[in-house]
Amino acid sequence: MKTVNWLTGVCFLCAAATAISHPSSGIVVNERGEVFFLHIGRGLAKLDHTGKLTYVHQSKGGHWLCLDPNGSFSRTQPKYFERVTPEGVRPAIIFADGGAPIAVCGDGNLYYASNWAGGDENAPGGLTVSRLSPDGKLSHVSPSLKVMLAKLDEGMTGLAAGPDGLLYVASPSSIFKLKLDGTVTPLARPAAVADCDEDLPPNWRAPGFRGLDVTTDGTVYAAATGCRCVVKIASDGKVSAVLKSERPWNPTGVALRAGDVYVLEWTHANDGANDGWRPRVRKITRDGTVSLLVEIKEEVKR
Repeated sequence: MKTVNWLTGVCFLCAAATAISHPSSGIVVNERGEVFFLHIGRGLAKLDHTGKLTYVHQSKGGHWLCLDPNGSFSRTQPKYFERVTPEGVRPAIIFADGGAPIAVCGDGNLYYASNWAGGDENAPGGLTVSRLSPDGKLSHVSPSLKVMLAKLDEGMTGLAAGPDGLLYVASPSSIFKLKLDGTVTPLARPAAVADCDEDLPPNWRAPGFRGLDVTTDGTVYAAATGCRCVVKIASDGKVSAVLKSERPWNPTGVALRAGDVYVLEWTHANDGANDGWRPRVRKITRDGTVSLLVEIKEEVKR
């Protein structure tokens, strides 16, 4: 375990109810086992396999990350977001400073939560999903998803690209599977978490999902931020908790690699920054062992 003073140390925005000023999903792991996570107030942190922590991108904000496996997106494209790795590096890391949940799918396109309302219908938001190609072409993906979320009176709070070629969408209460032709299938709607230690933003429903990731067999691991736990959702929709966070911690993002689950947690994630935000990263191995990889001791205040 490594403790860091962030002052000296060295790819999901929804409807109004989603409170984007709060810490959100922002963790990825590459094939070398390097963990990247967003540290609000400092920037993009990198934790290598030796436990060394450095900062590779400076930013005071930041909520969302995703990996671009083929490095297709450039520094000037994608619109609305930012590539933070140099050109030619694969996988690339796409960063959203605020913005929206993002994911690069197997077809090479970037998908993100968008408004589909108002002046710029493709602007980052939380009402549906937009598609952005590496050459800058924008299109909408699913009118059905927009209708479904509107019926729930919820916005998108997480997005992940599955190895099966599907997108997995989180709202506060539910998880959906989204085909790239726009077809939506509920996976867990609504999801129920046993022994939920409820801690929800205003107008959210439990479990208060945020970041999620998907295994090769379609099992979803999701941060149930409003229940202070990480859950596993089987292909039949069965939900079980695999990690519980003690107060004042909340899991906000997950990333998978080689059977292990990496979890980004924040203190007081559903409260204001003045209550004290601090991140930490823990790992759950395939045998269920939980270890602390890094904890930031200094609080973010605004």
